[in-house]
Amino acid sequence: DDVPGFSGARAKEIVARELGVSSVEELFTDFSESPLAAASLGQVHTAFLNGSKVAVKVQRAGLKELFDVDLKNLKKLAELLDKFDPKSDGADRDWVSIYDESARLL
Repeated sequence: DDVPGFSGARAKEIVARELGVSSVEELFTDFSESPLAAASLGQVHTAFLNGSKVAVKVQRAGLKELFDVDLKNLKKLAELLDKFDPKSDGADRDWVSIYDESARLL
């Protein structure tokens, strides 16, 4: 992924909200402003927790909603494939079951 990272301030807001604290400083010391790595799903910051250096993965906001839309569309596709797949190659595919297992793993 060649996606720019979001700001350290935004990362701190996300982490604090997800962990139920008013500030990341309640849990971490030296939370890095710049991400160590960034990608389409999130980014990684370094910090210290109880004196140990840790990597803090920060997921981009709104990803669950995007995944939910994608999964809904994939289920519709699986249902269509089950109706129209001729299975002329001898394979007994159950596209909805394949979708269900994939969605469960995600």
